[in-house]
Amino acid sequence: MNRNFLSTHFFLFIFVAFLSTSCFTDREVDERMESIKAAKRGVGASSNEILSANKFSSIDLEIQYMEGFQPNQASIGTIVNWMEDLVNKPDGINVRMKSIPAVGQEDYSLDEIRAIEDNNRSSYNSGSELGLYILVLDGYFDEDTETEFSLGISHRNTSLTLMGQRILENSGRVGKPSKEKLESTVLEHELGHLMGLVNLGSNMLIEHEDEEHDHHCDNSHCLMYWAVETNVLYNAVNNDIPVLDQNCINDLKANGGK
Repeated sequence: MNRNFLSTHFFLFIFVAFLSTSCFTDREVDERMESIKAAKRGVGASSNEILSANKFSSIDLEIQYMEGFQPNQASIGTIVNWMEDLVNKPDGINVRMKSIPAVGQEDYSLDEIRAIEDNNRSSYNSGSELGLYILVLDGYFDEDTETEFSLGISHRNTSLTLMGQRILENSGRVGKPSKEKLESTVLEHELGHLMGLVNLGSNMLIEHEDEEHDHHCDNSHCLMYWAVETNVLYNAVNNDIPVLDQNCINDLKANGGK
C-alpha cells in the first residue's frame, strides 16, 4: 500500500539545534538537513535515484525492528539479491539491522509510523550513497478493516514499513507460507512501489495499471498485483514468491534499472 502524503515534523528543528551546538560544520549541517528533507517526499519520487547509477552508486539499507520482531535473515538476503538484479548500483548494497524498543501499541497511524522513523532513522543520502529505510512494527496498521488488512506499506520515497504482528499471524502455520516467504514477498512488493511501480515514478511503456487499484499491476500473477500487500496474499504464495511481469520489468529498465 503506497502512501503519498506531505508532512512536517517539529523534530527537524530539534535536530538543527542539536547540530548547531555540535562539532559539525555549517556545510555538514546543511547537507544533512537537505538529505533528511529529501527523504520526506512521496512514494516513487526517488525511483530513478534507486534504480540508476546517475546520482547514487550504492545503497545503505537500514532495517530497524521492534524487539521480538526481527526479520528472518534469509528474507533480507532474498530481497538484497532481488534488488541487485534490478538496480544499477556498482558499489553494492550495504545492510544495517538494529533492534529498537517495542512501543507496545496494538495499531499505528501513518503519523505515528513516521514519527517512529524520524526518531530512529540514521540512513539518509550521503555523497554517492542512497539511504533506504525499513521499519518493522510490533502491531497493526490503524486503517485495517474487518475484511482487509495490510501486511506492509510504502509511505515515503525511501521508506517502507512491515506490520510485524500481522506477518507472524499469517505465516508459519498450516495452509500459510513460511515467515521468510511472506516477509520477502511483502518487502519486494513495497520496494517495487519505491522503484516507481506501477505508474508511480517509473512511467508505463504499455498500459498495465489496475483500474480498480491505483499503482498496482493488472496481472494477477505479478508481484505488483494489489493483493500481494494484503491478507489475500498468503493464498497466493504457498508455492513460489510472485515475480515481476515483463511490463513491470520494462518500466524499471526504462527508468534506469538493469
